[in-house]
Amino acid sequence: MNQVIPAAWRFSSLPAAVSRKIQAPALPLFSHSYRQPALPIQKDFMMRITVDAASVAELRRVIVSTCGDLMIYMRVKPVDHASKMKFWLCLSKSSIDAVIGNIMRALPQAEFGRITPLLPA
Repeated sequence: MNQVIPAAWRFSSLPAAVSRKIQAPALPLFSHSYRQPALPIQKDFMMRITVDAASVAELRRVIVSTCGDLMIYMRVKPVDHASKMKFWLCLSKSSIDAVIGNIMRALPQAEFGRITPLLPA
């Protein structure tokens, strides 16, 4: 059953009517896909902010007045022997731009750190 077909044989050596009917074999279609599943859209982000200890009340006021219900949680930790305070804010994606703009207007000395997506639970 195994026949060896010489390399010199080509479709062009057949008559034109026959070669039109013969087509190259199609590649096999796979039943599964190798594509990676789409990543979920991130809705909540963690934002880090550092301010002077004297500006803590003003920063809290700006954050609550800007995003109120959109803020998931806020963590405050003293750094540099309590001369500065570090804030971790968990916010929805839609409120990040507004919060940054209002904080920059109210507290220009505020230092902004990374904004990272929260990992799904």
